[in-house]
Amino acid sequence: MLISRTLARKRIAAGNRPSFKAAWLPVALDVVIVSLLVALLWQPALTLIYVMQFPLVTTIMFLFVVIYAPVQIVIIVSTIWAVRSRWEDKE
Repeated sequence: MLISRTLARKRIAAGNRPSFKAAWLPVALDVVIVSLLVALLWQPALTLIYVMQFPLVTTIMFLFVVIYAPVQIVIIVSTIWAVRSRWEDKE
């Protein structure tokens, strides 16, 4: 989200339209970075669930908030910025 947003804003301000690969490579990098962060958070999250002995519904909601939602937010926002950087207005 950070890489793709920053690059897209610079490209939009400069007025140049990147190629398909140049627009979507930062999105892939954002996904890799978030996946690594989720991998680092996975074991501490499971440990917290085991220690706190959450019920099933609470466990599902906790994992949704800690793992699923952040990944989806980053993917969606990065995709939006990649599309915006390639957008051409019809005149």
